[in-house]
Amino acid sequence: MSGDRSLMAAVRLYLAERRALGYELAAPGTELMRFARYADARGHHGPLTSELIVGWAREHVKRTTEVTAARRLEIVRPFAAYYRQFEPATEIPPVGVLGRGHRRLVPHIYSDEEVVQLLQAASRLTPRNALRPLTYRALFGLIAAAGLRLSEALNLTNGDVDLAAGSITVRQTKFRKSRCLPLHSSVVQALSGYRQARDRRLDTRPDAPFFASSSGAALPKGTVDNVFRRLRPHLGWHARGDYPLPRLHDLRHTFAVRRLQRWREEGQPIDQAMFWLCTYLGHAKISDTYWYITGIPELMDTVGARFERFTATGGAS
Repeated sequence: MSGDRSLMAAVRLYLAERRALGYELAAPGTELMRFARYADARGHHGPLTSELIVGWAREHVKRTTEVTAARRLEIVRPFAAYYRQFEPATEIPPVGVLGRGHRRLVPHIYSDEEVVQLLQAASRLTPRNALRPLTYRALFGLIAAAGLRLSEALNLTNGDVDLAAGSITVRQTKFRKSRCLPLHSSVVQALSGYRQARDRRLDTRPDAPFFASSSGAALPKGTVDNVFRRLRPHLGWHARGDYPLPRLHDLRHTFAVRRLQRWREEGQPIDQAMFWLCTYLGHAKISDTYWYITGIPELMDTVGARFERFTATGGAS
């Protein structure tokens, strides 16, 4: 560690090296910094011990659920393995010693009617004759139609939206990658109407935000979330999933599920289609895309049908 041998310094170095490889590590980075403060405050020096790590996972906050404690342990284990280069006697707690730390919750999969209701509600936002209703209708519609993350949609500039080519370019996303996404003709038509209204009021330079506030600045994520939360109670939706209420991010999940359902109905080879979907969604790992097949009730019949074919053929492909 050359000089500063505090655990905080080691964590900073670890995060810098991992982020240089393309890992964002936003939430894990925050947790690791907390762990380092916990250890340094106790005057810890030398190799990490399982007692120190597990103790932090369980006691860092007053009310720590079992899942939270296990998740913290999962975050520290890779760092502990990295830290062994400085302190070879560092201990790494066994996998699962505090139980499962990560469980994906089933999202709300929107019906077509619910998506239409959301877009209609956005159209009724005030001021009625301003750009705001058109902006939110176009924004929510694009997220639903292209499966974008909210941050990806809000980061779009005028130059990223090529309606003549029927595509958008999503730049420097969650995993610092960019991708060009084709759009359905109906989406191009809807965005064209929004762009005409937008360009009459706001900056048309290529680097200007495509979805902008009345001042021309990019819409803040928190503002968009608040608008969605204010609209939601008036739409009469009932959550279908593990979350207490439907979320804006569930539009992305809905896109993935509906696309897989369409491919299944069309007889497309699902294994090949999963690579297409993984690329379109900007997933870092194909396993993140395959989760939709096993983690969403709407697609579990696909799993069952494939397993029946597998057993009927004795495991032959």
